[in-house]
Amino acid sequence: MRVREFGLDLSPLWGGSRLVWVLAARLLALLGIGLTSVAVVVQVYALTGSSFQVAAVSLALGAGLLVGLLAGGVLADGRERRSLILLGSGWAVVTFGALAVNAAADRPRVWLIYLLGALFGVTEGIAESALTAVVPSLVPTDQLPATGALVTVTTTVGAIAGPLLGGLLLAGPGLATTYALAALGAAGAVPLLARLGALPPEAPGEAGAPPEKAGAATWWPALREGLAFVRRSRIVAAVLVVDLCGALFATPTALFPQFAERVFAAGPGVVGVLSAAPAAGAALASVLSGWTARLRRPGRVLLGVVGVYGLVTIGFGASPVLGLALVFLAVGGAVDTVSEILRRTLLMQHTAAHLQGRVGSLWLAQAMTAPALGGVLLGLGAGLLGPSVAVAAGGTLCVIATILVGWRFPQLWHQRLDGTEEADRDTAAPPSEEVVTSTVQSS
Repeated sequence: MRVREFGLDLSPLWGGSRLVWVLAARLLALLGIGLTSVAVVVQVYALTGSSFQVAAVSLALGAGLLVGLLAGGVLADGRERRSLILLGSGWAVVTFGALAVNAAADRPRVWLIYLLGALFGVTEGIAESALTAVVPSLVPTDQLPATGALVTVTTTVGAIAGPLLGGLLLAGPGLATTYALAALGAAGAVPLLARLGALPPEAPGEAGAPPEKAGAATWWPALREGLAFVRRSRIVAAVLVVDLCGALFATPTALFPQFAERVFAAGPGVVGVLSAAPAAGAALASVLSGWTARLRRPGRVLLGVVGVYGLVTIGFGASPVLGLALVFLAVGGAVDTVSEILRRTLLMQHTAAHLQGRVGSLWLAQAMTAPALGGVLLGLGAGLLGPSVAVAAGGTLCVIATILVGWRFPQLWHQRLDGTEEADRDTAAPPSEEVVTSTVQSS
């Protein structure tokens, strides 16, 4: 493999692709979310002195995301998608603006942060489901791996710049300014998304219902169809389960304020540094992600990097000094980025077009809510065992769970990107999945 093949593949951006506007808008939105995420954990910890409260706010956001993602997946497969995406962007402006007003008040209300977080989760979940469903339709099938890497890059850049800038703003102008700038970033994404034009849902193949029936279907039967597809497709099910291992057990973000204060004896600005460290490693992994499109056994690599993610989480929990902790977080961000690229690509390739919204929403639902639930568990563990022991224990559980997934889903271990031998063995796969698999083989 040549050195240049490690570089990021930008080919999906050429030729006037609408993917450019999607990525630009996504970057602005993620910058705003990054600013807000740091500000919220610092503000709630300052008001309550409790890591459990910090995790509980994340759980409120996660609960809203769960509702929004599950509803959004159905809506994205049956209705015009641009309006759903714009709904999330518009409400983000309102949410961040309200947080700025609350922060500037003489007595900021913690309950309002909970409420705004939950409502934001609902609208963000709907918008993200629609956006996830749209992306595969904007590029040719052979560019899906490169597209998955580009989407991950925008996530990475937002995750680096947002927390770092948030930490600087918190140490300077303060909370209200941080939230206000987040609102401006969200507002900037709206005109970019408006340029996309109409984004109707994908027409299903012969195995699906006609578009007009899919749009009129009730929520539960439509969602049940997506769940049934996941159960039948061992590759898709395995990807969702292995993602759960790291998200539930090895995401210590909710404990960053406690680590900064009690382990590293530092101020709130260090919370931004801790939040940005994983993204710094993720940035390097994203830039050098070209090799992921040429893996012969991506399932094996996915299992390996999730296991490594658990190991570096153990290292972070055991780190006595800030510098070493940042190194472990950066390595964790790098391997998690490789994992995300592979997960996103495998899901896009093995999901039928008319189910992209629902399957994507199921993935996003667990990817965004499991860390919140895991944060609550780590918060409780930190109260009983201390933050360092709680995080190290979570990393250990991640490693064990990943090994069990590899044993329970051998299809993921044997899956090939250039000729999926396990697709032939998966006799329960529906016709729609066979169509997708044959497309992958021919690409």
